Amino acid sequence: MLLPETPVHRKSSLLDRVVPLLIVATAFVTETAFAQAPPPASPAQPAQPAPGPTGAPAPAAAQPAAPTVVIVPATPVPAPAPGEIPRPDAPLSSDTSAPSVPGATTPGVARGNEPSRVVTEAPSAHEGHFEFGSYGRVYAASDLRGGTGRGTNVVAFGPRIVDEGNYAELELRREDKWSERVKGRVVATLALFPPFFHFSGKATQAIAVRNLYAQGTYDKVTMWAGSRMYRGDDIYLLNWWPLDNQNTVGGGIGAPIYKSEGPGTSYETVLQVHAGQQRLDNPYQFQQIPVVAPYGFGTVDVTKLDRPRTIETVKLTQFVRPGGGSAGFKAVLYGELHQLAAGTFVDPLTKVDRGLPEDSGWMLGSQLTYFTGKRDTYASLVMRHARGIAAYDPLAVPITFALDRTTSGASETQIALSGNYEQEEFSILYAAYVRFFRDGSPADTSTQKYDEGTAVIRPSVFLGDYFGISVEGSYQQRRLAMLQPGTNDQLNAGVTKFGVMPYFSPSGRGSYKRPQIRLLYVASFRDSGTRALYPVEDVFSQRKAEHFLGIGAEWWFNSSSYP
Repeated sequence: MLLPETPVHRKSSLLDRVVPLLIVATAFVTETAFAQAPPPASPAQPAQPAPGPTGAPAPAAAQPAAPTVVIVPATPVPAPAPGEIPRPDAPLSSDTSAPSVPGATTPGVARGNEPSRVVTEAPSAHEGHFEFGSYGRVYAASDLRGGTGRGTNVVAFGPRIVDEGNYAELELRREDKWSERVKGRVVATLALFPPFFHFSGKATQAIAVRNLYAQGTYDKVTMWAGSRMYRGDDIYLLNWWPLDNQNTVGGGIGAPIYKSEGPGTSYETVLQVHAGQQRLDNPYQFQQIPVVAPYGFGTVDVTKLDRPRTIETVKLTQFVRPGGGSAGFKAVLYGELHQLAAGTFVDPLTKVDRGLPEDSGWMLGSQLTYFTGKRDTYASLVMRHARGIAAYDPLAVPITFALDRTTSGASETQIALSGNYEQEEFSILYAAYVRFFRDGSPADTSTQKYDEGTAVIRPSVFLGDYFGISVEGSYQQRRLAMLQPGTNDQLNAGVTKFGVMPYFSPSGRGSYKRPQIRLLYVASFRDSGTRALYPVEDVFSQRKAEHFLGIGAEWWFNSSSYP
């Protein structure tokens, strides 16, 4: 409902309209008067004329105040054109060609009677840019029986030719350089795991954070902290890092501790130290249980068990280059310490609290590599021995224990050989390893006591600069400390593979040139011991031969995880 208009209302409305107009008019007159009136000259010191924007003498100034120092970038900024009056917020000109007059003011910058002068700032030495990198492999394959192609390995580190599976990493990296001594890097790497949408029909892709860390270099010392795949050299044909391969959240520091360069043999010694933690969502390391809420109704989850595995590593690397050339040797001495704290968890079957004792382990290993520095030709030998919890992969959970429920009796010994040789239109990749694993259980027979090994060779012929064909042959075997069902013989499981792979390599010829677009056929032959490892309902327990025909691609570029 509107109120009736009264004299009071009419009076208020009139004032609301007139008063703002009076304020605006007064401000306009005042500003005009100050703009037209020249500032008074000081009788003690007469003002000196200064050139204005058009070269005419500027109004006389009062007694000069302390000069205002204005710092401007070193990049030149165009001066105002003749006759142009700069905006009050216009940047100062760094042009020094104009005449310098004592007491002169810079047009459009001086405020009141304060003169200004220009000081040029040194250009910044900072350099920064973003980098994108990636590793990936994607396959589609048939078993020539109407199903998809399946992996056939029976050892821990078998040939990757049909068992590597689909996988990809996407890396975004920031590189900064503040000076010749100070550099920085921030790395974020996301991994995509199968099954992809095309083989699940679900828009829920398995994604994991593999790298998320910051790294800084001061002079020759490099420091980092965060989540990182921290590892050394791999054996490509086996998709395996035989010496150091850590996936922890932690930090590390490394630096060359000795370097000698000259016309003769050059030496360089590098020391790296790392410490980090890793924990699996498994009752062996982590457990949450529901309890009655202290207020209200329902339950809340409390952490019953929380014992991450803590890992410390030390790596000493020695480079030797005879004659100071690109060829040379790399010798590595590497060690690890592992610790697990004691804890208590609720048995999911009996609902009774059970104690878990503290556990520990260690590993010591070495590597000797010869490299030519040309066309990725090298040969490498790795040896390592681990005891206790260090004998188990950090991403795996022990399933058997000693009588005190620790892994104190577990051990692992392995020897691995790998290399690549390239010459003109020919190359050959090769790899082999033997591994002896024993769990901590006092039982004489167990699937967790075994010896295993693999040997694989892949020769390739380069057809011009962009095409090639590779053939691969391999044999793998695992010998377990138990009898084969239905016999009195020890259980030996072996698989033989033969494959052929024509490919297109846009980046040129070479065993490690990527990307590669491939056609692939592999035949796998399983013996009776291998077929005995599968349930009788699985067709792998019935068929001796398996086929794999597919098309796929593999790539890597500009990735800090795959240098």
